[in-house]
Amino acid sequence: MPATSLKNLYGPAIGLWFLFLSGACFSALVAEPIFPRVPEGYTAVIPYGYDFLATGSDGRIDRLSPSGEVTGSVRNPGEQLRSLQVYKQMIMAAGTRGCLLVSSDGETFSKMDSKTEENINALAVLNGQWIAAADHGQLLVGDENGVAGLWQLDLKGNIVGLSARTADCYGVTDEGEIIHTTNGTEWTVFDFNREYTGYYTSCRFTGVVASDSRIAVAGEQADGSPAVFLSSRGQVWTQAMLNFEDSQGRAGYLTEVPRAIFYDRPQDRFVLACRKGTILTLPSCSHCNRLILLPAADLEGISGNEHTLAIVGEDFYIKTITTK
Repeated sequence: MPATSLKNLYGPAIGLWFLFLSGACFSALVAEPIFPRVPEGYTAVIPYGYDFLATGSDGRIDRLSPSGEVTGSVRNPGEQLRSLQVYKQMIMAAGTRGCLLVSSDGETFSKMDSKTEENINALAVLNGQWIAAADHGQLLVGDENGVAGLWQLDLKGNIVGLSARTADCYGVTDEGEIIHTTNGTEWTVFDFNREYTGYYTSCRFTGVVASDSRIAVAGEQADGSPAVFLSSRGQVWTQAMLNFEDSQGRAGYLTEVPRAIFYDRPQDRFVLACRKGTILTLPSCSHCNRLILLPAADLEGISGNEHTLAIVGEDFYIKTITTK
C-alpha cells in the first residue's frame, strides 16, 4: 500500500494564512460530494452504556433504550449531523459545514472549533485521540482540548466512513479508496478501483468496519448493485457473496445498496443496513446469510452491544433486535 503525501494545514503559519485567504473560494474549485444527501431522520447510532445514542437531521441527538424507546432528546437546531462517537466520557457529534459538537453529560452540547467548513462524515477513536473525516480528503485529529491537527489527504473522493480497532484505523471514500493509519497522522491509500481494474467492477464505498481479524468495506458498484469486500490485512480484497435465505427459507441475492455496516462481535458476523428497510447478516459461513426486511424506507445506521442490535433510518425509524 503506497504512502500518500500529507500536508498539515494546522500548524505552520503559512499554511493557516493560505487556508484563511483561499477558504472562501476553495469550495467553488472542487467537485461536489458524490453522496451529499442528508436524509430526514436518523443517520447514525452508537452504543452508550446499556442504551444507544442516535443522531440525524435538525441536530437531533436521542437516547434510546434497548427496546428502542426514545428516553431523552436534545436538539441542536439548524445542524445536520452525520456521525457520533464516545471519547473519554465525552460524546461527540459531527455533521455538515464543519459542525463538531461535544458534551460531557449527554444533555448540553457545545460547538468545538473544528478548523474546517467541510462536511464531517465520520468519527473514530484511536490511541487516545479522536479522528474526524471530512469531504475532499480532510482529516482532523484531536483530544479533549480540541483539534490538534488538520490534515489534507490527496484523494479522489470524500471520506465517508471510519473504523478503528486497537492498533489501527481504516477509512473509505465514495470514489473507491481505502485509507489506513496506525497513528492518525500518517496514512496510506489503496485505490481499490485502480488496483482491481478488469477484475472487480468499480465501486463507491459507503461504509467500513474493522474487526480483530478482518476488515469489511461496503458500497455500490458502477452498475448499481451492492457489494462487500473482505480483507485480513487491507492489501488483498475478496468479494463476499451476498446470497441469502429469507425468513421463509427462500433463496435470493441482495439487491439493495448498504448504507452502513457493523461487526456483531458476539455472533461473529457482519451486518448490513441497506436501502428499503433491508438487513443482511454475513457470518463466516456464506450459506448461512440471512435477510431481514423491516417496514422502513432507507436504513442509515447500525450498531450494537453484547445483547442488542440497533438500526435507525429515514423518518427517525428505530428498530432494536435482541441477539441473545
